[in-house]
Amino acid sequence: MAYYPVQQVNPYLVAPPMLQGFGQPMAAVAPAAPPPAFVQAQQMMLDQIRGLAAAVTQEIAQLFGVRLDRNEETAWLTLENPPVLIASGAVNSRQILSVGQEADFVAVGLLLHVTDNAAPPVVTPNSIRLQIVDGSTNRQLMRAQIPASFLSETVAGATAGSRPWFLPKPRIFSRNSNVIFLINNIAGADRRVDISFFGYRIYDVGALDLTRAR
Repeated sequence: MAYYPVQQVNPYLVAPPMLQGFGQPMAAVAPAAPPPAFVQAQQMMLDQIRGLAAAVTQEIAQLFGVRLDRNEETAWLTLENPPVLIASGAVNSRQILSVGQEADFVAVGLLLHVTDNAAPPVVTPNSIRLQIVDGSTNRQLMRAQIPASFLSETVAGATAGSRPWFLPKPRIFSRNSNVIFLINNIAGADRRVDISFFGYRIYDVGALDLTRAR
């Protein structure tokens, strides 16, 4: 018995069985090119998306400190002449931290240091209660006064100082405004208080668009 080699045939270039009797191969069909107007509109849309993404990325980087530039500056917001004396039995002693007119201030954390009026001073963290008011909106940040130790842990002894309280979310205090502390002295003697927010200034008002009140 003789064997004959089988010729390899591309099935995509021959007619299906029902047409093989005609002996005509199938012609390949090339896809149609999209209209020029569609291509132009698609390219314009892609360019707009890329531009928007670049702008948002830059704003986020500037706002959240990924890249500090001339628009931002690390800063502290402090009392005018710290520490302040809070007299024994004082109620709602009003202490003010002033935000300058040149920039808005983004607070990241709070430091609070409380001592007696002795020399040398002794740390007494639980001798005052306080409330914080945002002067730009007149909003109270807590419903009632709370112990100072709730906001910043004061360490006594050889390592006397304060550990900061970090805000759950950075808070913006507007330029030309005040942050007001209302302090009650619940000790039987005078107390000295030092308060400071730390964070950064933002000079360009437009950079704050992403964090405006909603």
